[in-house]
Amino acid sequence: MKNVKLLFSLLFLALVTVQCSNDEDDNNQMNQGTSPPVADFDALATTIRIGTNVQFVNGSTNATSFQWTFEGGTPATSTEIEPSIQYDAVGTYDVTLTAINSDGESVLLRENFINVVDPPAAN
Repeated sequence: MKNVKLLFSLLFLALVTVQCSNDEDDNNQMNQGTSPPVADFDALATTIRIGTNVQFVNGSTNATSFQWTFEGGTPATSTEIEPSIQYDAVGTYDVTLTAINSDGESVLLRENFINVVDPPAAN
């Protein structure tokens, strides 16, 4: 009789363990992919001289890919995480970053973000 009670106790314990394990897996599956991306970025410099490159710093969260647009920049677009972009004309330029994942996308436009100036005249 003791062996039967022990066997039932072990079976019960095994079933409880398996069920708890499955509940955890279900919760993890529900939480996966439920965080939309949030686009965020900065630049190491925002006022530069003509012909200078700007290194962009990506501060986005929950993104798996990126699409940058650089008004007046070369190249004008990039999918790199942190691109370096050259500006060859005086002016102020917008920069847009789209952060993307399976739950959607987030777009951040920084207007007049890059200011390109002439080098000062030599005396």
